[in-house]
Amino acid sequence: MNRTTKAIIWTFVFLLLLLAVDQFLLRVEFVQPQMRVARSFYLDFRQRLFTLGGSSGPDSVDAVIDAERRDAAPAQTPQRKTSNAPRYLYVDAQGTLQFVDSLEEIPPHLRKGAQRLED
Repeated sequence: MNRTTKAIIWTFVFLLLLLAVDQFLLRVEFVQPQMRVARSFYLDFRQRLFTLGGSSGPDSVDAVIDAERRDAAPAQTPQRKTSNAPRYLYVDAQGTLQFVDSLEEIPPHLRKGAQRLED
């Protein structure tokens, strides 16, 4: 046998071994936690590899944003009052920033920490 034939045979054997390991990791459920972690990593890695090659999705950030806007239902945005009344900012009990159009919309026990926003 010449060198090219040996290289082709060993390449074929290597690909068969990769296929066998792939099928083993796809089909066998492991008991050991370390093997479960390795299998879940492999399954995630395999899925990402397959999506790299034939992705028919958008290629740019702008295309992704446009696709999301087309797919999403129109969002209901609250209408801001057109008057020149000041808006307020306060932190609720969960630590989230809240914006309101009047001081009366802030719960009484949180009004002390509210800040007026300047336009």
